[in-house]
Amino acid sequence: MNAPRQGLFASLLIVSFAFHTFLLVVATTHQLNENRASQGQLMTSQLVTDSLAELEPANTVSLALLANRYATNPSVASIRILDAQKQVLATSGMAKTRQGEVFVRDALQNEKKVGTIEITLIKPSIGEILRTQWLAILVSLLIHAFLWLAYRAIARPTRSEYLARINNEARLKHEIQQLTEALEAEKANRSIAIAQAQQNPIKVKAEPKPTIAPLENNQDVLALNIQYYDPKQLMNTVNQSVSVPYFKLCQIFLNKSIELSAQHFKLSAKDFTIHQEFGQNGALISIDAEKPDAAQCILMIGSVFQLLSEVLYKRYREDKRFVLQTRCAVTNAVEAMQLDALQAAERLTNHLIAKEMALYLSNDQLKHIDDCYQLVALPNPSNVLTRHSFMINGMSNDCAELAQNIRTEILKAKKNPVISDSVSEI
Repeated sequence: MNAPRQGLFASLLIVSFAFHTFLLVVATTHQLNENRASQGQLMTSQLVTDSLAELEPANTVSLALLANRYATNPSVASIRILDAQKQVLATSGMAKTRQGEVFVRDALQNEKKVGTIEITLIKPSIGEILRTQWLAILVSLLIHAFLWLAYRAIARPTRSEYLARINNEARLKHEIQQLTEALEAEKANRSIAIAQAQQNPIKVKAEPKPTIAPLENNQDVLALNIQYYDPKQLMNTVNQSVSVPYFKLCQIFLNKSIELSAQHFKLSAKDFTIHQEFGQNGALISIDAEKPDAAQCILMIGSVFQLLSEVLYKRYREDKRFVLQTRCAVTNAVEAMQLDALQAAERLTNHLIAKEMALYLSNDQLKHIDDCYQLVALPNPSNVLTRHSFMINGMSNDCAELAQNIRTEILKAKKNPVISDSVSEI
């Protein structure tokens, strides 16, 4: 059982160690520059004072001995003593080829220039600085290694957490397998039902399902728009053999959410109209706003679908299969912008990111849902729609429990024969 995100934490420690070493080199270089400036000014002043008596007249032997004495300092690269005409009187230094910082000062006697002193102090390289700071770098390395070992020990999940994660993964895998089997069974049952209906022309009563209608303007409805959140444009990279079954599974989720939510609020699935089944642009449904509890029901449908979508997303991501997170919005018409409910829902959804849900409702409708949902203002409003819209930030215990129960019932639903609406009456 490894600690989570070990690779990421190791990368952060490597970056931290490199940054710490860089700061150490910068600080040391700055300190050495200040020390070298002070030392250079002091040495040139002293050498001017000591050599002043030997410059006028010039005593090259004494000046050479004086330069050699100063050159014994290990930080000195070279020393040159020149007369007033810039003629070299004496030179010294054990590292004349080394680069460094040059300090120059004129020798004045009775305000008359009698010579010039030039001292070059060695400027250490990065390698030399690292060699002088090896102990600090080693300590930093040991500290980062200790942090790595401590993280592996502290962040490693316990046995109970590990078993819980394994059980959760197994449960999710079983639920998705049930849903896939249900999809296949539904296809088979529809085919059998159509074939039997053609052979035996009798009336067969089908389950109530939402009707499918084309997009049309309607000022008296509540619309739910569900879109895929796809910032990386992954939808365009998959072929239909992958995307179409995924869309159909999402549509089954939506149909079941409508059916069970409508039952709870004493509505019929036929009260809902599907204007757009799941595809690249998501899905779009509506309900007559005058229906009792229409706002509560359509918001519950969106909440349940978001829960189902998150289960599907986690499972498919673990299996490295194509899947996208979703976002949704519920709206009525926006007269100030001349938008019907369907157009407003689609536009509002575009302002959201993954797992977010927003709404734009009248004041009366907001009063009916106020006890169930925790609402916050939509950030960065830019028009009438977004200025009067709210994001759902949480749910009451009763509503959350209801959404979880419907989600669980859908995931654990048994495979029942499903008869298509197309053969509801023959």
